[in-house]
Amino acid sequence: MRNLFFLLLISASSVWAKDSYSQRVQEMFNVKNGTIESIFKQIKKQSHYEFFYNTAVLDVKQNVTLKTLNGTLDEILAQVLGEKYVYQVKDNYVLISERKMTMPDEVKKMTIKGIVKDKKGETLPGVSVLLKGTTVGVATDAKGEFTLVIPEQNEIILRFTFIGMKMKDVVYKKQNKPIVVVMEEDVNEMEEVVVTGYQEIKKERMTGAVETVTSKDIVNKGYTSVEEVLKGQLAGVTTMSLSGRPGAQAQIRIRGVNSLTGSSDPYWIVDGMPLQGDVPRISMGGTEFQETVLTSGIGNIAPDDIESITVLKDAAATAIYGSRAANGVIVITTKRGTAGKSYINIQASYAMSEAPDNRLKMMNTREKIDFERGIYEDFPGLNLRGRVYQLLKKTDRGVITRDAAEEEIARLSKINTNWFKEIFRMAHSQSYNATLSGGSETTQYYGSISYNSQEGVMPNNKYDAIGGALKLTHDFNPRLRILFDVTTSLRNDRSTASVLNPLQYATFANPYENLYDENGDWAYDRSYTAERSVVKDGYKYDVNILKDLNENTSKSRYQSNQIMLKLEYKIIKGLMVSVMGTLSNSSSHTMTEIVPGSYTSKYTSWVKGIYNEGETPDYLNNGQMAESTSRSQGWTERVQLEYARGFSNGDHYVNAFIGQEVSSQKGYGFSSMLPEWSPVYGVGSYPDLNGVTINSSLSLGSLGSHRESQDRSVSFFFTGSYSYKDRYVVSGSARLDGADIIGTANRFSPLWNVSGKWNLHNESFMENLPIFNQLSLRASYGFTGSIDRNALPFSLLIKNYGYNNYSYDGVKLVDEYQAANPSIKWQRKEDRSFGLDLSMLNNRLNVTVNYYNNDTRNLLDTKNVAVSSGVRSIVANVASLRNTGWEFSLRTLNVKTNDFSWTTSFNFATNKNKVTETFYKDLDEIPVSTNSTMESMYSLYIQGQSVNSYYGFKYAGVDPVTGGALAYIDGYDDEGNRLGSLYKDGRYVINMDENYNALEARTARVYIGESYPPYTGGFSTSFTYKRISLSANFTFMGGHKLRSFQSYTSNGNVYAAAQNVLSMEANRWRKPGDMTDVPKYELGRTSYLYDIYDFRYEDGAYMKCNNVSLGYNLPQNLCTLLHITRARFNFNMSNLFTLTKYRGIDPENMGAFGYPSAKRYNFSISIGI
Repeated sequence: MRNLFFLLLISASSVWAKDSYSQRVQEMFNVKNGTIESIFKQIKKQSHYEFFYNTAVLDVKQNVTLKTLNGTLDEILAQVLGEKYVYQVKDNYVLISERKMTMPDEVKKMTIKGIVKDKKGETLPGVSVLLKGTTVGVATDAKGEFTLVIPEQNEIILRFTFIGMKMKDVVYKKQNKPIVVVMEEDVNEMEEVVVTGYQEIKKERMTGAVETVTSKDIVNKGYTSVEEVLKGQLAGVTTMSLSGRPGAQAQIRIRGVNSLTGSSDPYWIVDGMPLQGDVPRISMGGTEFQETVLTSGIGNIAPDDIESITVLKDAAATAIYGSRAANGVIVITTKRGTAGKSYINIQASYAMSEAPDNRLKMMNTREKIDFERGIYEDFPGLNLRGRVYQLLKKTDRGVITRDAAEEEIARLSKINTNWFKEIFRMAHSQSYNATLSGGSETTQYYGSISYNSQEGVMPNNKYDAIGGALKLTHDFNPRLRILFDVTTSLRNDRSTASVLNPLQYATFANPYENLYDENGDWAYDRSYTAERSVVKDGYKYDVNILKDLNENTSKSRYQSNQIMLKLEYKIIKGLMVSVMGTLSNSSSHTMTEIVPGSYTSKYTSWVKGIYNEGETPDYLNNGQMAESTSRSQGWTERVQLEYARGFSNGDHYVNAFIGQEVSSQKGYGFSSMLPEWSPVYGVGSYPDLNGVTINSSLSLGSLGSHRESQDRSVSFFFTGSYSYKDRYVVSGSARLDGADIIGTANRFSPLWNVSGKWNLHNESFMENLPIFNQLSLRASYGFTGSIDRNALPFSLLIKNYGYNNYSYDGVKLVDEYQAANPSIKWQRKEDRSFGLDLSMLNNRLNVTVNYYNNDTRNLLDTKNVAVSSGVRSIVANVASLRNTGWEFSLRTLNVKTNDFSWTTSFNFATNKNKVTETFYKDLDEIPVSTNSTMESMYSLYIQGQSVNSYYGFKYAGVDPVTGGALAYIDGYDDEGNRLGSLYKDGRYVINMDENYNALEARTARVYIGESYPPYTGGFSTSFTYKRISLSANFTFMGGHKLRSFQSYTSNGNVYAAAQNVLSMEANRWRKPGDMTDVPKYELGRTSYLYDIYDFRYEDGAYMKCNNVSLGYNLPQNLCTLLHITRARFNFNMSNLFTLTKYRGIDPENMGAFGYPSAKRYNFSISIGI
């Protein structure tokens, strides 16, 4: 009823006289200072007046201080309401409303015209021009011009804002000609702000080791993921694309590896809150992509939506994140709206990805035919799969004539298939992105929508991603601000479900095989599988790589939605409380279809193992369908109180905040498999096994699985800093974390840090050295932590149905017991860091140097315990490792003129990783049988060596008498006798194919190298000439070893020679006296095949051109004709070339037969409206 009356008052106010109150008796009021509402109540109590107002317009909770506490109603209200509000009085009602900016006709107006340019003289369209202190404003047009009409007033201040430029306030003085405003780029190093996720800190006061990539480094580069942005950009941040699959997540390491068995991935923060969107991983034997990328929330972030990426590297920067910060923290800040005219940006791109080439020197057809002839001469009685070998064997058996065999061999010799060209393809991609931003000084908005579609260079592979974001910022009043974000993402992946590895097949398939026969029908590779069927006439398998890759498909779908709400309230000057929270919901679904009758269907048949023949009959080769579904719900809530205030004209500056954070993540996963599948009808079923005896080879466990998980944590934190004249800065932080995955005895982990910074450039004695813009020294010491989830504080009883069907008295027994370890605790990293920041010559030369020495303790490793406890060993927090290193960054502005600029950047980092405490103290302690096969080479940790080092034998060549593999040895037996035999080079060797003893085997083993690159870095350069720009980015790594592709070849086993081999294998040892480096071939086990030698690893050093970008900005006059603000064309090339001695496909893939990286050419256009 009150609101209705209020509306009636508004409608009647136009007929009220302005001086209605003045005609009444002038009453006097006596009031006290307080809120506007309290003053209204005091007046009401002393009179008969009722006050009416709209609370959305007038903030009556606002405190006011009156100069005069006694006076008439006019005098009191004039002080309370000021110039922003007006009031009218009728009888005993006082109606209050906001003063309208549209002034009556009699009020004089003035018109301000102007043009906005940059320092080069180029006009700037889209610049926001506001009358300071109001919402009145315009934006510059396509010519950079503006016209602003405002009421005439004495003092006029115009505020100009534009992305990438310094905000500028201009005092306007009346003049007849348009004003010219020149804006400057925001490149002042000292005024930069570092975003840590919890707060924004002026760079001059930041005591930690941080580095930042801004939107300027991202825009128009054709990046498709966050990881691509980081490659080669930051010292100490190693980014490697282990897979070239579209959408695949790269491996990122900050200052080395900080765990033996746990994760070394950094902690991700997005817009101040922990990254959410991960879903549980349910493995159904799918591709590497399905089990990594579509389960991660990182892929939800579109590079075009990123404002900045800040990497926090030492404890001073990361300790506030406590137990999650041991591996470093990556803080992503996404774009938000800014005050000004609405601005639309549309970007479209098209890309082509080039198929990879084989860099290995494999045999061609003629070499392979001769090689198989030689194999047949030495081993004539085998059932070797090679076509030439089989033809020669059939000839000797009288199955075919010699002439027929030679005629067929001659036909084969004319075929020389390039399997890389046959299997891999030129892939096409396209992407679109549109953003809308703008707003007033009180409300800003930002919206984006993106679509990315990428084909893979492998057949039957495509990745699609759709994302959207809406972000609102609103200031209710000068004290209260609200931020509200909604983001959504949908990703789809289609890939082959074939059991055949395309890259491995393309490398080792015989060159005389074909995809198609002379009639154009599918041809089958009879040297890949030449086995005859035992249940029918003909061959057991029919293999055609392209047919199988395209027939069998796995489809994955991932969806994620997230809401973020943040409230900021300024209590008093410098004191603010903020409450924020995120809520996310993610799901993933994968469906794998194996087509009936395909090679994969028969090879992976669920029922194959129940037959003694080990072969599935054709009537049961009915395909397969597997599904897996994962869901997760998560939330995080944080409350913090922050105080930031300067005193004594800014000489003293204090910043502190305290808060608490609670998070929870629940996951659910389910998988199922139907052993028979009809893609025509979309129906699955189970085979009819009536009368069939089911044995242990039939895996019931593979028909389905289920899992649930929950991860909860609570944290309390505090951080504070003090700065004196921005010369001396000291800061510290503390955090107490608790997690339910840790045992009750160690559930909470206190972590802390102290740090300091000395800004020498602000000292008085530096005033005579104007060459230095910045010269700072930093030091920090503290503790961070992490959790390794490979050990639990409770016991596990595991039953694997279908594998070991143990039972007692009719009751099924468990297969495995994992003992509890209630003393499991946090992994704890002690962080020591020192740094130097230097800027010279008006910030044209910028240098950063860091040194760190970090010890991570309480790492999980095996610990022997008394057998009487029921187990021989447990996993416990008993290991430690150390990372030490240097980081160097250099950024230069080499040339800067009105038309031309040239900038460069270079970074280099070293990292020495060493296990300081673990189970094995020395290589000699490892049993002889351990590390004698390729499978165990990654799982050993030895004190004094780096994590994941390689150990084995140093290859000495081939014994010319026996053809056996020789290994160097340097040691003595217990009696002081030299081990081994003297070799021609004066060193001692042992024959690894003879009867060597355990002592010789232990003594001969040596350290081969480390898998993690100890030297990393990158460099980039950028040129700009008028409207043309050219930039290039490179990355390099070195000092590590990669598994050689020679490890996958025959290596002395005659049966492996059925497929193609390296050309060097033609020089194998065949008779006494042969001088060669390739040992003899044998039927069974050979040391050359099974033992680890140093030749199995190659130098992994490389330098890669990550990105080359050429851009052109359309002239402004053409943009005006097209009625657009701006337009830019870009041509980008990614993975352009790699310089390396490594003989594999791509050293960045770390020597694996995974998905190869492809060279990509991208053309894009960006239009602003």
